[in-house]
Amino acid sequence: MSATIHDVAKLAGVSIKTVSRVINGEHSVAPGTVRLVREAIAALDYHPNQFARSLRTGASDTIGVVVDSLSDPFFATIISVAERRARAEGLDILVASTGADVSRAPAQIARLVRRRVRGLLVTPYGRESAAALPPDTAAVLIDRRGEGLEGFDSVTVDNEEGARTAVRHLIAQGHRDIAFLGSSFSFETVQARARGFRRTLEEAGIPVNEDWVAAAYGVGAAEAAARRMLALPRTPTAIFTATPMTGQGTFAALREAGRSDIALLVFGDFPMADMLTPAITVVDQDPTGQAEVAMDRLFARIAGDESAPANQVVPTRLIVRGSAELPPRRPARRRP
Repeated sequence: MSATIHDVAKLAGVSIKTVSRVINGEHSVAPGTVRLVREAIAALDYHPNQFARSLRTGASDTIGVVVDSLSDPFFATIISVAERRARAEGLDILVASTGADVSRAPAQIARLVRRRVRGLLVTPYGRESAAALPPDTAAVLIDRRGEGLEGFDSVTVDNEEGARTAVRHLIAQGHRDIAFLGSSFSFETVQARARGFRRTLEEAGIPVNEDWVAAAYGVGAAEAAARRMLALPRTPTAIFTATPMTGQGTFAALREAGRSDIALLVFGDFPMADMLTPAITVVDQDPTGQAEVAMDRLFARIAGDESAPANQVVPTRLIVRGSAELPPRRPARRRP
């Protein structure tokens, strides 16, 4: 039998009216009492009656989440955190994927807005995303700030500096012939990581070989792009990939080609990366940390916070595991 609001009130030791106030985000409840009620809601797996509540508040008991792909490890982690945090507040989530399609992104956002979600956690894609988000919507952007969305809070990492850290690390291992494989240059995150890649090589006096710069969205496409790179007359001694999915595809291509001599460094961690041979060195962009910060901001906005919107930057960190520490097996040739 499903838990009721009476059960929540009894477990928390408060009145039904107090539980209702907490659920509706009213400010008249003491923080300690709010915590007790939320713990009771989570313990009982209580779900308020969505229809009745929507009549009172004009909003559903739902948080909307819009991401590029459900299969991407980065976004899967964000969805998991959002679901956990929403459930602790007695809310459900609706997840929508854009499939990295600029024409699909605004439609997915608009669909959730029509569902009268209480708030939105959005990875924006293209200027069109801005038109789909009403300015009075409680929304937080994650991973990307988005063009035309300056009026909303955002949570990101310093993509360019994270890439610079990665390339500096490869150079420190003796690599000069370094490739870059991104998911899509239409993403502002990949653009920033590519800038960091180029800038760091140029500062080190290492020319960028354009034959070793490519983009491919998805694990399979990245594997195919890496295969093409490995089929060139001259191959890199190290590859820096801009996303976890491109990293997974590149690792598969290297393994298939028997190229255990090529170093690999991936922007973004992914499941089993530390179990591969060699284990994958990554720039960890901490999707859990990003999602926690984003949900904090989203709940604050839902509760009525009207402070100026801001971008919060979560730090990255280099995790050394072995794949990027392979030394170049042959000296890099001088280019004319």
